[in-house]
Amino acid sequence: MRRLLHVRSISKKLLLLVLVANLCTLLTAGAALLYHDFQEARAKTAAELTALANLLGQGSITALEFSDPKVARENLAHLRAAPNIASAAIYTGQGALFASYARDPAQARLLPSRPSAEGVRFDGAELSIFKPIANAEETLGVVFVKEKHDLSGWLRDYLVILGAVLLASLAFGLAISSWLQRWVSGPVLAVGQVAREVMERHDYQLRAPKTTEDEVGQLADAFNGMLQTLEHEMAERGAAELAVRTLNADLERRVHARTAELEVVNDNLLARTAEAESANRAKADFLANMSHEIRTPMNGILGLAYLLDRRPLDAEAAEMVRKIRNAGRSLQAIINDILDFSKIEAGRLEIEHTPFRLLDICDNLAAIMAANAGDKEIELAIAPPPHIGGHVLGDALRLEQVLINLTGNAIKFTERGGVSVGMTLLSQDERVATIRFAVSDTGIGIPLDKQAHIFSAFSQADASTTRRFGGTGLGLTICRHLVEKMGGEIGVISSPGKGSEFWFTVPLAWVRGVEYAPPELAHLDILIADDSEIARDNLQQTARSVGWSATMVDSGEAAMQKVMARRARQARYDVMLVDWKMPGMDGLELATRLRDTLRGESTPIVLMVTAFSQDELRRQAHADCVDGVLSKPVTSSALYNGVASALQRRQGPIAAPEPAAADGQRLPGLRVLVVDDSDINREVARRILEGEGALVELANDGASALAWLCARPGAVDIVLMDVQMPEMDGYEATRRLRATPACRGLPVIALTAGAFKNQQDAARAAGMDAFVAKPFNVDELIAAILRLARCPAPAAAPAATAAPAPPAGAHDLPGLAVRQGMATWRDAGAYRKFLRKFVADYGASGPRLEACYAHGDGAGARALTHKLKGGAASLALNGVARAAGELEAADHTGGDVGAALRALRDALDTACASIAAYAGGEAAAAPPPAAGNADAAALVRDLLIALDTDAPDSAIGLLDRLAPLLPAGVVAEIRGRVDDFDFRGAEALTLGLITELGLELEE
Repeated sequence: MRRLLHVRSISKKLLLLVLVANLCTLLTAGAALLYHDFQEARAKTAAELTALANLLGQGSITALEFSDPKVARENLAHLRAAPNIASAAIYTGQGALFASYARDPAQARLLPSRPSAEGVRFDGAELSIFKPIANAEETLGVVFVKEKHDLSGWLRDYLVILGAVLLASLAFGLAISSWLQRWVSGPVLAVGQVAREVMERHDYQLRAPKTTEDEVGQLADAFNGMLQTLEHEMAERGAAELAVRTLNADLERRVHARTAELEVVNDNLLARTAEAESANRAKADFLANMSHEIRTPMNGILGLAYLLDRRPLDAEAAEMVRKIRNAGRSLQAIINDILDFSKIEAGRLEIEHTPFRLLDICDNLAAIMAANAGDKEIELAIAPPPHIGGHVLGDALRLEQVLINLTGNAIKFTERGGVSVGMTLLSQDERVATIRFAVSDTGIGIPLDKQAHIFSAFSQADASTTRRFGGTGLGLTICRHLVEKMGGEIGVISSPGKGSEFWFTVPLAWVRGVEYAPPELAHLDILIADDSEIARDNLQQTARSVGWSATMVDSGEAAMQKVMARRARQARYDVMLVDWKMPGMDGLELATRLRDTLRGESTPIVLMVTAFSQDELRRQAHADCVDGVLSKPVTSSALYNGVASALQRRQGPIAAPEPAAADGQRLPGLRVLVVDDSDINREVARRILEGEGALVELANDGASALAWLCARPGAVDIVLMDVQMPEMDGYEATRRLRATPACRGLPVIALTAGAFKNQQDAARAAGMDAFVAKPFNVDELIAAILRLARCPAPAAAPAATAAPAPPAGAHDLPGLAVRQGMATWRDAGAYRKFLRKFVADYGASGPRLEACYAHGDGAGARALTHKLKGGAASLALNGVARAAGELEAADHTGGDVGAALRALRDALDTACASIAAYAGGEAAAAPPPAAGNADAAALVRDLLIALDTDAPDSAIGLLDRLAPLLPAGVVAEIRGRVDDFDFRGAEALTLGLITELGLELEE
């Protein structure tokens, strides 16, 4: 059937259509005729049997009247002449068998014992009839006759005849249809034949014959019209091609004529390009000089603040110095980001992943918001951060930069009302907490049509905003980039004239931690008096975040009533937070009345909350009635510190909270294999793990670790594997480890100073179970080990001894975070030893890296950079680690390797100098590689010529080549003079260097 449905010839389809129609018609007619004849045959047979029964009944009336069964049997015996009669019987009027006849004995046994009702019955191949026998007066009896009725034979003969008639009719119909279908299919086939010829010969002058006026004729007309249209189009196309060829020839002549002109223009463009490149170099030099000019005073400010912070100061002065340093660092970071906006656009911005507290960000933000607000009469509020249960991990500087930018904009565009910062915990699991930050203001607002473009570079609400409020329009673009780099999103909700809310969400990893408060400050009852609803709500949330209960009133009079009501109940408030300038009774008047009213009684601690100058407040009369001053916006740590200071002044020093005893060694008896090619990193890991109770084995590359593990299956519980090592790296070692049945289930943690996603993917693909970046957070590393090694914590471990405090005078130095290093090493002697070893191993890494890049040895440079980064991070040489990471990122992304390399050399010089100051004379910078005096003299001579001609590019290049041959400090000093465009000073330093080294220059 499926094959019939896919017949492709129209003539065959027409024949098939006619045959199916004829067959259906004939079958319908034959079925009707069969039914009619079948019914007629049955009726005729029944009529014949009924007549025979009537005849037998009439002949048996006398026998029944005289009860003579013999006569009746004789009458029935005549039925032997009818071969179809199987049996017959005559019954009396009472239903008794009177006489019977059967063609064979079997039929005699089947005679009914009593007559049934009158009628004819068909039973399969038999037909039976009961007929009453009656005279004129009464019914004398019943006659029964059974006949064999061969219906199947009749039906078979009938179907044979009917089938013959059907076949003859179909044959006749097929013959007629075959002749008639040509009348329909002929014209269609003719059109198809013309179409094939047109396709094969591409002759569009052919036409299909039209023989009818029906739909087929219309098809032929349409087909011929299409051919005519194609013929015209082909003719036009040929003419167009001829015209194009003519135009091409003319164009070639004109091109030849213009080539000479273009060559002249090209020469001019080359000259202009050279001028543009020169201008770009000048612009780069200018930006570098401006960057230096901006950073130099900022560094001076931060340095002086650092020195001032080292001097003995009272609490208020120390807090102010701390705010200066925090604000200065934030300002310096913002300046760096604005000057390096191209770095953001190039996708080279790196996000750090270090632990920090949201409270610290709030404190820094509060100080900067207060400074930005100045004399504006607006309320500033910072809601306390949500309770997470520990420290968060991320880039605190970038997060703070976004908040500073958004709050700075809010303050700038708000003339009255308030600016508030809110933080909401959206979700939190065991590893990540997603926090929503929102900066709301009551400023000018942003029109809806401008909100979609507000985060684009150099975009602001409108041109008048730029004129009125200033700004470059880069701030929100930087915020968007930073938030997206941190894995979040940023948006704005605003209505013109009502204010705006800039929000962003950031997912932050977190680790558990515990904070303690002195018992004196555990539960305090606070009374807040402020006429601003924003300030009251913020102070209430801040107090509750510290664990204190707070009551709010909106005026000094209401606060006085609350205090008196408490006094009547023999109770009092512990602390009062009072706004200075309130309508009616202001804060100072309230404090004075409280002192006068409660003279001789225990009075609450009164802290004045103000957005105005604290010096002006202290110059007011009765300022001595106030225990302390808090600047708006008030953060939880500022509130806590203010109350603690006031309580200390009243009651004496508060006992420092005793930290909870350490839980003891967290890895008692755990067997660990540390695999790292850096002996510094191995020593750091060994000390940390042994301090936690682990049994540590060391290996310096993947091959030796694999051989050790295969020779001692089951000897360790977990492996810490560096991924970049000579001979066999960590990836290959882990793959082979997983292929060894005895070590297949051994947990492996990847340790690397790199943090690129492809490195993490490669670690997982190699079969490593976890990934920890160096310098690793000890708690994170221990947590990963506990999770993978599944070692239970001891039931009662002895309290761990506290890490030794840094020795007296051990302060952080430029490029060397001594306190951070001591927190890790816990042994000053060992720490100094490995600092000196770092200088011996890596002090000359700058020239070695330059040589690698100069000779195309990228793999060697990357390996050295990776080792340098890991070793520096382990020793708290944060500047070197950061510079090595930037060089690694530049090499990975195709960035400016030269600039990153110069920054690394400067960081190394600074670190080596600090190590020399901290670790002793042995840490003096390693001498540069020996070089011939002739090479140095030639380069110095060229350097003098470059300086004499004021050529900074040439001078920088020569200094880079001289760096491996001369003392690092001298080269850095000369480079600084060149960066400042102080060529005469650079010349003087160079001449002094010639005299000092005894170089002989040829004339």
